[in-house]
Amino acid sequence: MEGFNMKIVALMGSPRKGANTEALVQEAVRGAEEKGAHVKQYHLNEMQIKGCQSCFGCKRQENCVVRDEAAAILEDIKDAKAVIFGTPVYMWQMTGQLKLLVDRLFSFMNADYSSKLTLGKKVLWAVTQGQPDKGAFMPYFENAGKMLQMVGFGEYKIVAAGRCGMPGDVEKQKETLEEARALGRWLAE
Repeated sequence: MEGFNMKIVALMGSPRKGANTEALVQEAVRGAEEKGAHVKQYHLNEMQIKGCQSCFGCKRQENCVVRDEAAAILEDIKDAKAVIFGTPVYMWQMTGQLKLLVDRLFSFMNADYSSKLTLGKKVLWAVTQGQPDKGAFMPYFENAGKMLQMVGFGEYKIVAAGRCGMPGDVEKQKETLEEARALGRWLAE
């Protein structure tokens, strides 16, 4: 599966462009690119994305029927072999910017709750937080990973960086950045 034909989607859920979450995601991107993957990146805060409208149009048709900037992302995710979900922790969970898109992943499920996805897409949660304890929010992201598996995604891993209150704080965490890079390589295997 390694090689230039592999497509990975990287989602930046932080409103801060170029800060800790993006730096952590970029390390994973570098790792994936080292293995020959092509990575398409999205900064969700810059996009016009509505939340799920609970219209169930996606159960009557193949795709989500809401036509906004999420439509292209959802198509790219369908075609990708892996997805990176990058987010800082806001109020003990992913940002609202990312959650709007995550809710739209409901469109990947059929009416009988089987998946429309090609099974086995790998997932990486790249999480930054001010809290020093990197495990403090792990139960939330473990649950989010399991939710994605219910939608049809495959194995997931989580890399978390604590003590990231100010832009640039993640750059001091060489071990965490190395872990993100290694997980990027794992995505492309």
